[in-house]
Amino acid sequence: MKKISVSVIAFLFLLLANSTAVLAQKQVSMSASAMPLNTKSQQAKKLGMSGLAHMMNVEREFAYNDFKAAVELDPNFSVALTYLANLSFGDAQKEYARRAMETAKNEGEKLYAQIVQEATTANERRQAWAKLRDLYPADPVIGYAYAFSKADPDERIAALTAYLQKFPEETAAYNQLGYAYMADKKDFVKAKEYFEKYIQTNPSSPNPYDSMAEFYLNTGDLANAEKYYKMALEKYPFMVSSVEGLQKVEAGKKKAEKN
Repeated sequence: MKKISVSVIAFLFLLLANSTAVLAQKQVSMSASAMPLNTKSQQAKKLGMSGLAHMMNVEREFAYNDFKAAVELDPNFSVALTYLANLSFGDAQKEYARRAMETAKNEGEKLYAQIVQEATTANERRQAWAKLRDLYPADPVIGYAYAFSKADPDERIAALTAYLQKFPEETAAYNQLGYAYMADKKDFVKAKEYFEKYIQTNPSSPNPYDSMAEFYLNTGDLANAEKYYKMALEKYPFMVSSVEGLQKVEAGKKKAEKN
């Protein structure tokens, strides 16, 4: 799934709590030469690391909760404010973006904050990611965003492939390679291979199953699409894209019955 956007009954709440406990254990592998997360709170830093891992794995609801908690601990945590701006809408987005720029303490944080400013163009965002990668070549989050920011599909695939060679443990890139081959190249064999690798390397996350379900939905295999959407919801019952995906599956079934 590329983007996901999110109740309450006791049984489902317990399922959510269990899912969160598993997912919150993930953190991005950062080297000493990665971009530092400037915060006075070690707990805020830990939450920021967890939020970054969730962002790379397209677990936006979990990322939002992590960054929100991090900012509550440290209101001047610029990187966390930047991601909150990315995950928000309307006035909230503008306020987080303003605070991100206002609290930026170095060139890296200023570039990060620039990316979420309303006036920043898509090309300026790509340039900012390129500058950030030059500043912090060993940062897996920045490297991933830089690769994914490529406008040309062939360049994006080449950059993501090189990224995996450099950061083989950051396997969320399999997801974006799957989408690149499915949506841009129409190479469904290659796309399926990458989605399968994504599941194999992230078996506890809901997003790999949601992505595979979308692959099957796009290729007309409604039975497998339904299977994988349900598997995603077993991991995280509030995954909006999977709920909406099942609705598309049902609509497809009804259309097939009429024909």
